[in-house]
Amino acid sequence: MKSMHRFLPAVSLAILASACRHGAPSPSAAAAAAQAGGEQVPASGIDLGILDRSVDPCQDFYKFACGGWMSQFQLPPEKAAYERSGTAIAERNLALIRRIAEADAAGNFDPQDLVPQKVGDFWVACMDEEGIEKRGLTDLKQAWARIEAVSDPGSLAAEVGDLHRMGISPAFNIGSDQDARDASQMIGIIEQGGLSLPDRDYYLSDDPAKVAIRDQFRPHVARLLELAGVPAARAAAEAEAIFGLERSLAESHWTKVEMRDPVRTYNRVDLPGLERLAPRFDWARYLKALGHPDLVAFSTTTPKALERLDELVEGVPLDTWRAYLRYKLLTAMAGARALPRAFTEEAFAFSRRFTGAEQLEPRWKHCVRSSGAVSRGNTGLGEALGEAFVRRAFGPEGKARSRELVSSIEAAMRSDLGTVSWMDEPTRRKAHEKLDAMANKIGYPDRWRDYRPLRVDRSSFFRTLLSMDAFDVKRDLDKVGKPVDRGWWWMPPAIVNAYYNPSLNEMVFPAGILQPPYFGVSASDAANYGAMGMVMGHELTHGFDDEGRQYDAQGNLRDWWTPAVSQDFDHRAACVADQFDGYVEDGDIHLNGKLTLGENIADLGGIKLSLAAYRASREGKPPEPAVGGFSPDQVFFISFAQSWCEVVRPELARTWAATDPHSPNHFRVNGPLSNLPSFREAFSCKVGSPMARAERCQLW
Repeated sequence: MKSMHRFLPAVSLAILASACRHGAPSPSAAAAAAQAGGEQVPASGIDLGILDRSVDPCQDFYKFACGGWMSQFQLPPEKAAYERSGTAIAERNLALIRRIAEADAAGNFDPQDLVPQKVGDFWVACMDEEGIEKRGLTDLKQAWARIEAVSDPGSLAAEVGDLHRMGISPAFNIGSDQDARDASQMIGIIEQGGLSLPDRDYYLSDDPAKVAIRDQFRPHVARLLELAGVPAARAAAEAEAIFGLERSLAESHWTKVEMRDPVRTYNRVDLPGLERLAPRFDWARYLKALGHPDLVAFSTTTPKALERLDELVEGVPLDTWRAYLRYKLLTAMAGARALPRAFTEEAFAFSRRFTGAEQLEPRWKHCVRSSGAVSRGNTGLGEALGEAFVRRAFGPEGKARSRELVSSIEAAMRSDLGTVSWMDEPTRRKAHEKLDAMANKIGYPDRWRDYRPLRVDRSSFFRTLLSMDAFDVKRDLDKVGKPVDRGWWWMPPAIVNAYYNPSLNEMVFPAGILQPPYFGVSASDAANYGAMGMVMGHELTHGFDDEGRQYDAQGNLRDWWTPAVSQDFDHRAACVADQFDGYVEDGDIHLNGKLTLGENIADLGGIKLSLAAYRASREGKPPEPAVGGFSPDQVFFISFAQSWCEVVRPELARTWAATDPHSPNHFRVNGPLSNLPSFREAFSCKVGSPMARAERCQLW
C-alpha cells in the first residue's frame, strides 16, 4: 500500500538492491532535467518509435505500446530489471546525487546544503574500497566479540537489543507506527522477522526451485563464515544450525497474504503482553540494550512468532544463537559492501539466484543507495541529500502543476463516489468524509530533518553504516508514546516512488518521481495524465482498496461500511483476485491474486480516475491534437502503458511473482485496461477479445 514500485528483498540479500531550514527550491524542473542528463522526451509525452505495430492493441496492449523498445533494449549486466521510465529517471537522479556528494566530499559544496560535511565524509568512507580492504575484519571482529559474550538467556536478549539498536534485525523486527485503533498516537510494533531468505515459503515449500535455493543457502552461509575466519568444519556445522533456527522462525510466520490483513496483524499487547507471549525472553534487558528502557506501548503483527521465540530462547543451544547473531551482522555488512571484496562477491553470487544480474552495480551507485537518498523508510542522509536534490531538480512550477494534477484526480474520485451504484448513502457519506480529509504531500517536506546528532566516521564505512542505522533506529523509536507527527515523510525526496499511508490518510509524491517522462511541464495533458495522473489515481484508490477501506477519515482501523455494501465490495474485489489468479508469469508461475489484490484494485481505479480527470481538464478547451494518428484518448492510454515498459531477468521475475504485492508490469497494464469500456472504445476492441473482457471487474 505504501509503494507504487516494487523493491528487492533486503536483509542478507541487501546486495540485490543494486539545524532545519525552510524554503522552496529555485531552479526550473526543465533546467534540472537537462542538468541531470538522460533521454529527450518528445513534446507529446509518448514515443511512437517504440511501438510494435505488428501487434493488435486489442490482443496485447502492453506489447503494442512497448514491444519495439523491449525487443531492442539491452539490459545492463548489473541490472536485474529496467523500467523505461522509472529506472531511467532513477538513473538521472542517482547521477545528480553523486555530483552533490562528490562536491561535498571535495569541500565544494553549496552553502545552502544541509550537513555537507557529513555527506562528504560518508561519501569518502563508502567509496574507499582500498581502505575497506586494509581494515579487513577489524570492525567485524570487534562487533563479534560482544556476541561471544552471550552466556545465558538474559545476555542473549541484551545482544538482540544491541543489534536492533544498530539496525541489524535478528529474531524479529521492531519499529514505531501509529496505533491502528488510535491514529493520533505512536506505539511500538513488533513484527515477525529474522529470516535471511525473502519469505517463509523459501524455508517450508516443497516447490523444487525453493528446495534448490535452501540447499544452496547453507553452503553460502558456510562460505561467508569461512571468509570471516571460522574453520571449515565449524562453519559448515554453524550454517546447518543457522538454517535450522531460521526455519523454526519461518514456521511461526504468517503468509504474505495473511500479513495484508490489518485486523489480523493488529494485536495491542503492550509490555506485559509481550512478557506473557515470550516470558523467557528478557524484555527488560532487551529494551535497555535497545536504548529505550521505558517503552511500554506495543502491538505485534504475529503473536505466534513471539510464542515461537519464547520456545527457541531455551530450546536452541546458545552456541547456535551466537552463530546466528554473528551471521546476521556479517551478512548485513557483506550485503552493504562494508567488508573486503571477497565477502561482496560471495553475497552477490548467491543473490544472482534471485535476480539473474550478471555483475555488481558500480560502487558509486551503491553508495548513493547506501546514503538513504533513494531508499524507502527515509533513512540515513536521505533528507540531507534530498534537500540539495530538490533545489536542483524540482522547481516551483513543477510543484504547482503537480498539485493541479492531484486536485483534478481527487475531483474525479469525488464525482465517482457520487455515482457508484453499489454504494448506499450512509457509506457514501463516510467515503466523502475520508476523501475530503485526505492530505497531500508534494515534492519535499516542509521541515527538514535535524542531523546534528549523527556521527559519520570517514575512516570506516562499517562503523559509519552502524552509526547511521543507530541514528535512524533512535529517531524512529523516540516517537513511541508521543502524538503523531503528520509532517513526517516515509520516503526521501529523491526517490522514484509514491505512496498512500492509511493511518495518516495521506498521499505522498516525492520530487524524484515528478520528472520526465512520468511528468513534464511541457508534455501534453494526455501524456501527463496517462503516466503521472495514473500514479496519483493509484495512490488515491489505495485509500479505498481492500486494505485501505478498513481505515476511516482520521486513519483509525474502523469499519465504516454498512454490511451489505461491504459484502458487495468483497464480491467485486474477488473478481479482480480471480482475474489475476489466471495470469501466468515466466511460463509456469500463476500470480497470487490475493497477494496482489490491493495493488491491482489501485491500478484499476487509478487509470479510470486519471482518464476522467483528463477529460474534465479539457472541458471548455480545444481538443489536444492527434499524435501520429492517435487520438488524445489513445495518447493517454499509450502514455500509461509506456510508463510501465520493462525488461526483467527470469530469475527476478520468478522471485517477484512469489513475493511481491505488485503484479508484473505486463499485467499491470493489460489487466486494468481490459476492464475499461473507455479503452475498448478508444481502440475499437470487440467484447470478448483479450483487451475487452466480457465479464468486467468493476469497483471504483
